[in-house]
Amino acid sequence: MRPLRILVVLALIAVAAFLALLAADVRAWPASFARGDSVYNVVPLAAHWAPSTRLSPGLSRKLLGVQDDLAARKALQEYRANVGVRPRLDNAVQVAGARASAERELARVARTPGAARASQAETLIGVMAFGDFSQGGQQGQAEQAVSAFQSAVKLDPSNVDAKYDLELLLVQLIARGVSPGSQAGAGFGPGHHGAAGGVGGHGY
Repeated sequence: MRPLRILVVLALIAVAAFLALLAADVRAWPASFARGDSVYNVVPLAAHWAPSTRLSPGLSRKLLGVQDDLAARKALQEYRANVGVRPRLDNAVQVAGARASAERELARVARTPGAARASQAETLIGVMAFGDFSQGGQQGQAEQAVSAFQSAVKLDPSNVDAKYDLELLLVQLIARGVSPGSQAGAGFGPGHHGAAGGVGGHGY
């Protein structure tokens, strides 16, 4: 019986050690998010949010349910890295690929729970398409932007950035003699420009 007791004690010690490490990892996430957000507000591309963990980071991340929060922050960072980049002859393929990747990540965020966060993602998708259209792009990009802004407003009616950008885009389309067709929205009051790429709230 003694060897069995020793094994039980060792197992209990191992479980206790595992739980202690897991608890430390769980506590690390809020602090890491706060630090990352502070860095993002100053130098967006230098920010990172995943803490150094004793165990696999996936364990504590899933336990806290912050996968969507982390994905949203990374998508915003990718947006900031690519929204102002314009293709040249020597980098057109790379720029197009990076911008497409940023749009895909934002689209994933737009499908996650949380109306305000999803609305922000749709707004930023619209901003990217709007920017491409304003730089001499195709009407399809304008329609993509209109659709994204409308989705953003539908998800979060208080999103004044999306309302403003939608109105501005429709004015540009009319000025160019382009009919927005069924994509046109109506009745939005004046908003304030600045489709923000700031980080959203925490989900832990």
